[in-house]
Amino acid sequence: MNWNPQALLKDIRFWLIFLSLIRLYAITMPPLEHQHPWRQTDGLMIARNFHEVDANILYPRVDIAGDKTGITGSEFPLLNYLSYLIALVFGYDHWYGRIIVLIVSTLGSFFFFKAIKIHFGETVAFNATILLTCSFWFSYSRKIFPDCFSAGLCLMALYFVLAYLEDGKPVRLLLYVLLGALGCLSKISSALIFSVLLVPMCMPRYGISRKLIVAGASVIIVATFGWWYAIWAPHLNETYGYGDHFTTGCPLFSMGWDEIKANLSDVLRSVFLKPMKYLGLLVLIGSIVYVLIKKKWTVFALFFIPYICFLIIILKTGKSVAIDQYYVLCAIPSIAFIAGYGLSQIRDKRVMYALLIAIAAENVGDQVYDFRPHKMNMAFADLENIVDKISDRNDLFVINSSPHCPTVMYFAHRRGWTVMPATLKDQSFMNDIKSKGCKFVIVCKEMFRENFDVTLDLPLVYQKDDYKIYSLTGDARP
Repeated sequence: MNWNPQALLKDIRFWLIFLSLIRLYAITMPPLEHQHPWRQTDGLMIARNFHEVDANILYPRVDIAGDKTGITGSEFPLLNYLSYLIALVFGYDHWYGRIIVLIVSTLGSFFFFKAIKIHFGETVAFNATILLTCSFWFSYSRKIFPDCFSAGLCLMALYFVLAYLEDGKPVRLLLYVLLGALGCLSKISSALIFSVLLVPMCMPRYGISRKLIVAGASVIIVATFGWWYAIWAPHLNETYGYGDHFTTGCPLFSMGWDEIKANLSDVLRSVFLKPMKYLGLLVLIGSIVYVLIKKKWTVFALFFIPYICFLIIILKTGKSVAIDQYYVLCAIPSIAFIAGYGLSQIRDKRVMYALLIAIAAENVGDQVYDFRPHKMNMAFADLENIVDKISDRNDLFVINSSPHCPTVMYFAHRRGWTVMPATLKDQSFMNDIKSKGCKFVIVCKEMFRENFDVTLDLPLVYQKDDYKIYSLTGDARP
């Protein structure tokens, strides 16, 4: 790295390190920020159970399966397992996952830069990488779930397969298969990143033998994640009786389209505005118009193919893309690429850098709120200490959170059921879980900006402003 100030400012490694250091702010905070604490604690349950129960990576387990084992067909738990491996040395803590995601996503951004630089030059690569890093990725690349983690692995794999097409070195092909398989296993939607390979595979500059080898290597990747998601995960759900992660959801594209139409404004905001905000969207539109006018078909294809794949995905997910906005993360590399290309065509580089800085500032400024816990959520940070005073570690709990939401159970460090508030009024349900060993009920008065408060005709053993704990059996430590 050249330490000359002017050269340093043009070195993408400096900016990736600088932006990573910014994201280290409050890196050890509990996963109780504004956006998606449930998604993070879901994976953290799996990591903690590797550490405390069973370290077999093929059998991920959660704590909200009632009296069942909790083994479930989740996404391949590579991120969770890496957290477990660190915990073997330092003891368990949640924030290891944040560090892992930050490191892998940053490396992915660097290899994204390298891949673009080879084919389109350093300016395009620099612009695209800054846009990617400062986009919606900025806060999500330190959240403890697999989207940016898997995309980072796939971006590294993409660089190596493109490099293999250039020089034919076997080690690059091996890295493509290894990183690509792990990335797609960790989050299947990240596979759309490899859809851009359709472009070089159609180019006559690469020999047919290398293309066939890449195609064969790609089949290995598809077979690997296909086995996990189509065979193993359903097997776990069926065998152990808990299939929270992969349910039928929206099985038909027509149903997804109906949901999108009913929530069109929110979906459009998530798909077009969320990735790079207002100024970034304007630059994206301008860049698309420019490459079409100039007939830069290769550039357009490298954006259009993965983005169309993404739109097909959201036809399957339906309105979920507006609720779980992280779905768009896998499409941002293609958006950043074409926007970065468009910026590079501005003749006055002062204008180009001004726009780049403005887009980065708008995006980062819009996400800083997510670098601190939400005040309402922080009430659950010390929940484990409270329940330890009134119950044993193996006691089963029922909690009135959203269905399958693991956050409160994770911070209670217990196992049991999560149900909607009205279910706690269902006496047959309460009798059933009591017969299965449930001993305590946690009633959240307000959680994640929703009022869940209910009053039960049971002995109250603990109460504070944010939640109440009842004894279902009359047993509690004094």
